[in-house]
Amino acid sequence: MSLLAPLLLLGLLGLAAPLVAHLRGREEPRKIAFAALRFVRPGDEVVTMRRHLRDRLLLGLRLAALALLALALARPVSSGRARVAVLGEPHDAILLVDGSLSMSLRTDGVRALDGAADAAAAVVDALPPGSRVGLVTSDPSGPRLELSADLGRVREAIGEWLAGGAPRAGAWPLDSGLPVAAALLRGDGGRRRAVYAIGDPTARGLGSLPETAGPDVPILPVPALGSLDALPPVPEHLSLDSVGWEPARDLDPRAVRVWGVVRRHSPGPAEPDNLRRVAVAMQLGGEEVARADVMVARGGEARVEFTHTLIGDGPSPAALALVELTDDPLPGDEVRHFWLAGEDELDIVLVNGDPSEMRAHDEVFFLATALAAAPGRRLRVHGLAPDQLEARLREPRPLAGVDVVVLANVRAPAPDAAAALTRRVEEGLGLFVTVGERVEAAAYNDRLGELLPLRLREAQVVGTAPGRTENRTEGLAPANLAHPALRGLGDDLGLLGARTRRLFLLEPDAARAVDVALSFTSGAPALLTRPHGRGRVALLTTSVDRDWSDLPLRPGFVPLVERLVAYLDASQQGAAGAVLRVGEPRVLPGDRPATVITPGGERLAAVPDGHGEAIFKDTWVPGHYTVERGDDEPPLRFAVQVDPAESDTTLQAVAGPQIEGDEVVAAARYPRWRPLVLLVALLLLIESVLRWRLTTRREQTRPR
Repeated sequence: MSLLAPLLLLGLLGLAAPLVAHLRGREEPRKIAFAALRFVRPGDEVVTMRRHLRDRLLLGLRLAALALLALALARPVSSGRARVAVLGEPHDAILLVDGSLSMSLRTDGVRALDGAADAAAAVVDALPPGSRVGLVTSDPSGPRLELSADLGRVREAIGEWLAGGAPRAGAWPLDSGLPVAAALLRGDGGRRRAVYAIGDPTARGLGSLPETAGPDVPILPVPALGSLDALPPVPEHLSLDSVGWEPARDLDPRAVRVWGVVRRHSPGPAEPDNLRRVAVAMQLGGEEVARADVMVARGGEARVEFTHTLIGDGPSPAALALVELTDDPLPGDEVRHFWLAGEDELDIVLVNGDPSEMRAHDEVFFLATALAAAPGRRLRVHGLAPDQLEARLREPRPLAGVDVVVLANVRAPAPDAAAALTRRVEEGLGLFVTVGERVEAAAYNDRLGELLPLRLREAQVVGTAPGRTENRTEGLAPANLAHPALRGLGDDLGLLGARTRRLFLLEPDAARAVDVALSFTSGAPALLTRPHGRGRVALLTTSVDRDWSDLPLRPGFVPLVERLVAYLDASQQGAAGAVLRVGEPRVLPGDRPATVITPGGERLAAVPDGHGEAIFKDTWVPGHYTVERGDDEPPLRFAVQVDPAESDTTLQAVAGPQIEGDEVVAAARYPRWRPLVLLVALLLLIESVLRWRLTTRREQTRPR
């Protein structure tokens, strides 16, 4: 135990004040004249009695309160096992602090973010004189401080951040703050620079960081609790990872089947025989309607299922929640919100441009199979021939009720049908185009070039060259998980082994805003998307059957198709289709202002831009949201959930800091004055009550 401000112990001299006050506060003797005084001779001996201190308990409380206050002002701290290493010479430092949901985890009663604040204070205290320090957090709304020689402002900024409710429910990998940290360290090339990354040693925390943030800018990892060579064990906690539902018409026309996955996060290896009972409740409109128990193995997961018959029309706000939990170390991930409706189907039309009796070479067989296996969303899938599609496009209301159209190796529609298809996409229809032998680049560019993300050039056999007949294959590069359609999926998506023999090249166009979700190893786009009006268009530059590629045979094909179709449903009118992660923006189609009602009942305005859509970004609170768009349009609804990735607190191996030259190793300091301040407040409250009672008693016993 040590003191940061030992001189403030001089405040103990103030203990004399209550003692002096009690001594001087004795009642003065009063002279009372009465008739018998004339018989008393002045020379008689006067007998007096020394008075003693009264209200000793009150005096003791005041002395104790002043003593504890002086000790708290001296700021006692204790040094823990956590030790941080800093550069031994003056340098520029950026503190990068993790602000994601996982930093709410409590270990031995200490929250990870509070430990990160203490570790940040230890780093600041250990910096050599002449150093400058700045601050960055992974939370986009967290504090940002440029380099300054005023080291104390970092502590103040972190303290204000914590007092403001950090961490929020968002899921931000720690490496997402590196670009900002690197930008703040630019310049002053003569000084050494470093990034001190403070967070939890998980895959999205310290485990997400590279060794450097730029040339000669090392990243020095600092665990929020403990040290890299002595990390405290992760406490066991529970999370509700996912929920879903589907109609149960075999039981009742309005029955639904709701399911959820409960995960038990535990340190050490999984133990199938070590079971824990977990209670899960289903809620509708904020009221519990059902409850079930599920047994979850240590380090494992278990599925729980409910069957419910809906009453009334329209979607209902629903949730699954873990109940009967006492002091779960990681709060915030035990509830999943969603909208529940009896009828909520996405209408998908598959247009088969090259049907075949051999399933492996039929254009829509793998697509239809993947859509049938897709969990969570209720899909109504039906097929059309190309001439049937053109007939539907020539109707007064082209493709009425259809949400997504898939053109699978289809010849370009006739000009009038193509114009009708373009208008429907502008109104909100989703379009997915896959290529093949029947796709002619010139016809597509002429009739649907306005819709395509990029214009087609030509089909190319991979690896061929003049004079050679051997065909090679080309693989897929890692998926772009930042693409809206793939956000939240696994790192490799299960597609890295896919091989392609033939693909379409595209015409580059810098004027078109295109998002590439998948690329080939050569850099050529494989799957790219582009918004058009209120709708969205996706283009796959290889076939979706076995003619050109083995992509549909890969395990990641089903989640890819599911996510892509959900993304193409731009309107997301259905209840279950609109589920966002905390902080993910919601695109609201329409050219009129809308009002968004948040879970807390706030009414926030969403104003459209010049492209016929509004982007609502205030999705920081998990729960149910309703969008009012006017009396003549039905409301939109969506739910916001926390990212289940933040519940994964598995420890990752993090390499120690690589410091060249001198270094300083300092112990992390843990403040101990906060409980003293609370104890002072309690003593003052007791003193006030006791003083009031003593004063009241004296007034009642005083002679009138």
